[in-house]
Amino acid sequence: MKQSGVFIPAAETSSNCLADQLLTQSGYVQETSEGMYAYFPLAGKVLENIKRVIRDEMESARVLEVDLPYEQFQHATGKSDEMILLSFIAKEIISAEQLPISVFHIKQHVREERSPLQDSSLLYAKEYSLMSGYSFHTDTVEAKENGETLLSVFSTIVNRVGIPYQVIESQNENGRIEYEFIAFTGCGKETFAQSTNSTYTSKAELAEAVQEELEEPKKLKKAEKISGLGKEIVPLAETLGLDCSQTIQTFLYDIDSEPTLILVRGDHELNEKKLKKLFGTSAIRLLDSEEMEKVLGVELNSMGPVQLPFGLPVYADYGISSIVNGICGANEKDTFLVNVNPDRDFAVDHYVDIRVVKEGDTSPDGNGTLTFRQGVTFARIIEPEPVFSKINVANKEPLEILTGYYYMDLTRLFAATAEHYSDSLGLKWPIQLAPYDLHLLIEDIEDENQQQLAEEIHSVMNGYRYRVLFDDRNVSADSKRKTSNQLGVPVKIVVGDDAADGMVEVTYRTMGEAVSMRKEEVTEKLQEFFRTE
Repeated sequence: MKQSGVFIPAAETSSNCLADQLLTQSGYVQETSEGMYAYFPLAGKVLENIKRVIRDEMESARVLEVDLPYEQFQHATGKSDEMILLSFIAKEIISAEQLPISVFHIKQHVREERSPLQDSSLLYAKEYSLMSGYSFHTDTVEAKENGETLLSVFSTIVNRVGIPYQVIESQNENGRIEYEFIAFTGCGKETFAQSTNSTYTSKAELAEAVQEELEEPKKLKKAEKISGLGKEIVPLAETLGLDCSQTIQTFLYDIDSEPTLILVRGDHELNEKKLKKLFGTSAIRLLDSEEMEKVLGVELNSMGPVQLPFGLPVYADYGISSIVNGICGANEKDTFLVNVNPDRDFAVDHYVDIRVVKEGDTSPDGNGTLTFRQGVTFARIIEPEPVFSKINVANKEPLEILTGYYYMDLTRLFAATAEHYSDSLGLKWPIQLAPYDLHLLIEDIEDENQQQLAEEIHSVMNGYRYRVLFDDRNVSADSKRKTSNQLGVPVKIVVGDDAADGMVEVTYRTMGEAVSMRKEEVTEKLQEFFRTE
């Protein structure tokens, strides 16, 4: 393909994200409006190569591709993909032996609501390409085994694409197990906690906080009330020479319409996601000051775990148990208790993990400490729904159908892959993803020897079925070399001043070193390179 006939509109971008910079400056994509992107021919080729890998591996696992209507158009029926598929299955299935059935499709989607954490980078594009897979089962064990198979298939797909990734297990708001595929990138808006000495990885917001070991026993002082001097607990503690870790933060929550007292150490942050998971509900709400006064009869600043109404449950983070001679509100106006000790001066119904972990905390697996990294979730496997639907079968009991869900965001995978396969010069695609195999450059298109040799090499390479991008543009040699580095094609062949002697310069993008060789050597060297790569 002659480069003069390929639309490669390179541009600049104000984005701080590396993938956006690389792909925009090299003419692969451009943002057209906030969160919306145009994908030009080279991007289309790379995305098609990623899709080919997906199709290969999914079909090898007997998950076949279908093409479903795009349900986000105005004329859509309002039915979800799985509802549409189930309607067809209900017409065709006459016995449980015909299941399981597993299918997938690839479609453009629009993020109707984007999180405040998201921006307009390609990783969080409003319009994105999504691979959605569904499996339908009548047997729970079989459904679980299929999920494990798809977990292996997804791993193989990402391994073939070639980017580093991590799989983490988590639980969604419905209590179902999810396996999430994570790519680490500086522009990712999700924070992950990793161990410094092991493979442990978790979403930072869900990472387990290890219960601290108590230090050597200290003498417990007598608790006494003091005036708050109009201050909140932390400034008051500083005035008294107490560390923030000796303060007790007290919160009053409405959890499933029941008031519950929550305690967290002053140097820790309450984690509402853990709180929801602990109680198995999303119906939690921090009471406002007026509501708190109705329950405890005290203003917010002086609220504490003492002198509580009968029956009010108290849940304390593990960190509270390590407090010795601390300070808390006394549940009296502008009054606090100092030298307070848990279990002696107030009762705790349950010690639980409800705080946000911090960098430097002990890793939950006991190996090393936690460090934080930014990343993005690009694929997700969700365990089957216990009973999603029932299908009526003639003269038999209805079949209870379990549905498994499998998703991969190809736009995020594309962006993460571009960032991974790059250096200071630009992109450097691996062979399996590259838009072309070879980039053929003529330094001086007015030179007849260079023109003749380039045309000869172009013809030979096409004969060997290499995908060749032939830079025939009338621009400087330096401009062509710079463009070639940005585009990231695996092999660059430059026809220059030594063309009359049948010599060319070959550069392998991943290695960077240019090698001069005779034209007769090129084919053999390329075959060796593509065979070993």
